[in-house]
Amino acid sequence: MDKKNRQGLTINGRMEFIRRLHDLTRKQWAEELGVNPHVIENIEYGKQRVTSEILEAISEQYPYVLNYIVTGEAQITFTREEKNFLKELESYSTDEVKEVLNSKPKKRY
Repeated sequence: MDKKNRQGLTINGRMEFIRRLHDLTRKQWAEELGVNPHVIENIEYGKQRVTSEILEAISEQYPYVLNYIVTGEAQITFTREEKNFLKELESYSTDEVKEVLNSKPKKRY
């Protein structure tokens, strides 16, 4: 069983949380990571484990969130924008995480 972070999320939940914070649909994130959208869905529902290939793709697209996804800790910082994003991650309460996870991504045109 995957370790939960202080917000109660496993690696699967943290992936979904990051995707939603970036305001991406599963399809959009799957395209960015080079995988089928069903893979993202299965990971988020806990039906499939995160592969090293997916983690590598995430590290290429979003290097500043990889540590958070894997460990649940948002300690590594890079640019000012990335630092601000990580501070935002750490500030979310359990209820706020649930609110983000229950929200629908905005449509991108």
